Amino acid sequence: MQSFRIEPGVPCEICKQNDRQHWRPYQTTKLNCFSEPVSRSRISVTFRSGRWLIRVKIRDVKQFNGYRWIAMK
Repeated sequence: MQSFRIEPGVPCEICKQNDRQHWRPYQTTKLNCFSEPVSRSRISVTFRSGRWLIRVKIRDVKQFNGYRWIAMK
């Protein structure tokens, strides 16, 4: 199973899962860990946290490769 994390202070966008047209700017306040992305494009990755979706740029996401955390490509 893969592990992803987003550091505190990263600018991103959030929306409710059932209202995907209204993305709002947001800045993370704590370390967020996720197991799988909901979707991925060349620019951003979307994760689900409860009823919220969080969209963040790929360069701000770290992936665990089994030994250490590396920047997602």
